[in-house]
Amino acid sequence: MNRRRSAIGGSFIVHSREMRSSPAWRHLPDNGRRLLCVLEEEHMDHGGADNGRLPCTYSDFVTRGPLRRASISFAVRQCVELGFVEVTYKGGRAISEVRKPSLYRLTYVIGRGRSSPPTHDWRHIKTDEEARAAVARAAARRNYDTQPLNKLKNTGLKEEPGAGRTIESEAA
Repeated sequence: MNRRRSAIGGSFIVHSREMRSSPAWRHLPDNGRRLLCVLEEEHMDHGGADNGRLPCTYSDFVTRGPLRRASISFAVRQCVELGFVEVTYKGGRAISEVRKPSLYRLTYVIGRGRSSPPTHDWRHIKTDEEARAAVARAAARRNYDTQPLNKLKNTGLKEEPGAGRTIESEAA
């Protein structure tokens, strides 16, 4: 009996034509695409079985991306707003050798094993205007709790003595 072997060898990720021609994909900036490539490589490293639990540190994004460290959080926000990525666990800064990286899920990837099924969240963006608005939301949304105070001075926010981290400035 002569059986044909599969012509495709090794791991791969499929991008559907529908996704590649969507407004969300058209408006995804280059850093967002680089971030997706790193997460896709991580997914393949896990044998396609851990989508939703893909660990990736900033150092991983820098070395495998290549992404600048200062651009990573913005690229993550863009991918989340456009519906390509979900952050399933928000990690923290590395303290010495102890660190818990953020965990990610690619919404368009069909996985195996413990992977959650694809939700294709990018389909919620139906027009170019919605895609532009999603990218603008990503630019406007920042995590000020993790920003050093000297960077807050440039944003119009200031530290409130004795209370939480920041408050709106009088100019706002």
